[in-house]
Amino acid sequence: MRTTILTITLITAALFISGTSLAELGKMDKAEAQAKTKFDHIGLAEMYEKEANEMNAKAKEQKVLLEEYKQHSEYYGREGQDFQSHHEALLREYSRAAERNKEMAALHRKMIK
Repeated sequence: MRTTILTITLITAALFISGTSLAELGKMDKAEAQAKTKFDHIGLAEMYEKEANEMNAKAKEQKVLLEEYKQHSEYYGREGQDFQSHHEALLREYSRAAERNKEMAALHRKMIK
């Protein structure tokens, strides 16, 4: 039962995360292509900063899950290793995404000047 719930949760989370990222990516690409004024770049910088903050929040959530796993790894059985590696990968991806978004925000702030 626990395995089934964990599997369903992981699949649902993966589908939700991938769909949201692609939609946001499309919006950002279109906005970047149309950015011409100072205010367009301010808006893009704010959008990237918001996205970076969201990715940092998700990374913190993954850290909490990993800490919970490390403290109570005996509850997870064989699936525990999969759980750990999955959440470590998510943590890496969210951290990278946050860094990329911060860099993009900085670039757009630089374009304003």
